[in-house]
Amino acid sequence: MNQLYCVSFSPTGTSKRAAWQIAEAFDCEKTAVDLCETADREIWAEQKDVGIFSVPCYGGRIPQTAAERLSRLHGDETPAIVCVTFGNRAYEDALLELADCVEANGFRVIAGCAVSAEHNIMHVFGHGRPDDLDRAEIRRFSTQAVQKRKNRKMNRPSLPGNHPYKEIHLARTAVLVDEKTCTGCGFCAQECPVQAISADGRQTDEQRCINCMRCIQICPKKSRSISKEFVTALIQKLGPDCEGRKQNEFYL
Repeated sequence: MNQLYCVSFSPTGTSKRAAWQIAEAFDCEKTAVDLCETADREIWAEQKDVGIFSVPCYGGRIPQTAAERLSRLHGDETPAIVCVTFGNRAYEDALLELADCVEANGFRVIAGCAVSAEHNIMHVFGHGRPDDLDRAEIRRFSTQAVQKRKNRKMNRPSLPGNHPYKEIHLARTAVLVDEKTCTGCGFCAQECPVQAISADGRQTDEQRCINCMRCIQICPKKSRSISKEFVTALIQKLGPDCEGRKQNEFYL
């Protein structure tokens, strides 16, 4: 093994952390690839390399932005591990879709996992996850994935999901800005993965915005938010599906 590419689309950081925990099990040089960045950086991996790909699940699918930017990475029968994080509900076709995208670019998926995480809008569900128990499970999975790679087993595990993938039906809402506390620093605009925010941070293009919640999380003045009424309505609609502790799932 020569090089490990740790690839993530992770607006709020959860998918990136999951990817790096998997990467820790591999003893090799590691390169981070952040798909939230808009620069068109092309990467070509070799057979002796390995790729770890991690993205969040949005409505049972992977984010379209992530799917598009995955095309920047090219493999040569390069072994890959795929991971989706989901907000303590379900991940439906997301893991299968991610594996298909990765393999379409020349990689060979040898392992996959779905990790339950705190919901990025309804924080009461999956609060604090991945937690210590989750991380212990990921470590065991990662060790097994390393061994499979060492044994040169390149078979793709059977992953749940359907072809064709389910249609995406996402509840969207406007991001609100508190003009009293916003300083116009533009940090949210710099960090927006889809360039949906004006330079001063005071305007958001609702057509481009993917409600990833990154700008809300990183705003130094906590000036950005979504309406409490929207969150309450979403909890009422999806709450029954998000209750309880959803299990992580691993495929080798």
